[in-house]
This record gives sequence, C-alpha cells and structure tokens, in this order.
Amino acid sequence: MRIPQILITALLTVPLALTGCGDKDGKQSTENPDDGEGGGDPLEQLKATPDRIQAEIDTVIAPIDEAEAIMAEVEAMPAKFDLTLEDFKGVVQASFDSADGTVVISADLSIADEAKAEFEAQIQALVDLKGKLAATPDTVKTATENMVAIAAETVELAAKATASLTAKAKVAMGEKKAEIEQQIAELETLKGQIMTQIDDAKATFTELPGRAAEVGANFTASFAGSAGTSEGADGSAG
Repeated sequence: MRIPQILITALLTVPLALTGCGDKDGKQSTENPDDGEGGGDPLEQLKATPDRIQAEIDTVIAPIDEAEAIMAEVEAMPAKFDLTLEDFKGVVQASFDSADGTVVISADLSIADEAKAEFEAQIQALVDLKGKLAATPDTVKTATENMVAIAAETVELAAKATASLTAKAKVAMGEKKAEIEQQIAELETLKGQIMTQIDDAKATFTELPGRAAEVGANFTASFAGSAGTSEGADGSAG
C-alpha cells in the first residue's frame, strides 16, 4: 500500500513554528516541543517513512526480479564474448559450483583480452546473484526487524508531531486554528496508513523465501545442460 502523496503534502502546509502568537508586545510565544531536541522535524520524518518501507521491500525483492530478467536473456548473453551458449553456460555452472564463489574459466576457453575483465565481472555478478537468492531468508529476517523498528518510530514521531500541533492549536484562532486541527486529523490518517503499509510489507516478506528458493532453482538450472567447458575447467580464473 502506497501513501497518497496529496495527504503527505497537506500535512506539511502548516509550519511547526508559529509566530505572532503572543501579546501585543510580542513577549509571549508558543515553544515548539521539538525545538532543541536535535531529532529533526517529526512531520518530515513521517513523510519519508513510506519511501523507507518501500526501500526495504525493494531490497528483498530485487534479486528475485533480477534473476527472472536474466533467465529471459540467457541465450543472448554469450554473443557479446563470441562464445557458444554451451561454453558460456559451462563457465557459469563451474563458477556456481566453486567452493569460494569465484569465477572458474577453463584453460582452453578463448576470450579476447579486451573483453576478459568484463566477462569475468559478468560471471561474478551471476555468482553473487545466486548467493543473494540463497540469502533471502536472512534478508527477510532483517527487513522484518526493520519494519518493527519503523512501526515503533512511527508511533513516536506521530505523538511528537501531534503534541507540537496541539500546543499550537491552543494559541491559534479562527482559520489558523481550524487549519491546524485538520492537520492533526490528517496526521492520524497518515500514521494509520503507514502502519497498514508496514503490515502489508511483513505479509509480503513471509512469501519471499519460498519464491526466492523457486526462482533460485530455476536460475541455476537455466545455466545447466553444458558439459564441455565445466568438465574441462581447471579451477583457474583469468
């Protein structure tokens, strides 16, 4: 669930620091409860929270999406390096099987010197992606813990922002008072939407380890079926 941008924008239309709310000499003013705490504007932090949640989701899903995109392009990948599909798959499979996760290239495989570094980098990226897919359960665990922390932070930030606005509403009059009271109501709505977004994210996370395992198996299998290069691999890189 994404938070409507119009609601977030509306919550920022009333500044946290109101001026001119004192006696005729200007000697009395309302202190912002957040001033001097060094924690930043709680409304601004709440506004940024939906993007933080989405970033957590994207971090977990990214390897899955990337693997699915690569599987659709496997047959076209060797052409850039003037290799057969069989030889290319052989290098990838041998590298997948290496004990330390490094690139394994057969000694008799011919790759142009100017393309060798790029080729090794591409193979290493595939190996790393395989590792990220396997690590999805750990990534999900961390992301879920982050959701719990963000939820607690959201409650705290909303309480601080509400206290600040409530203090201002007490000394405001007329349209300004009504404007602040509306902002308080919208703040509560934003808080609720953020909490729903967090719950949705946690529900999504529970499904991802299984999906990553399935995609990971298909990803590995998409580079299988080659015998020539992997059988001739001598374990050397470069």
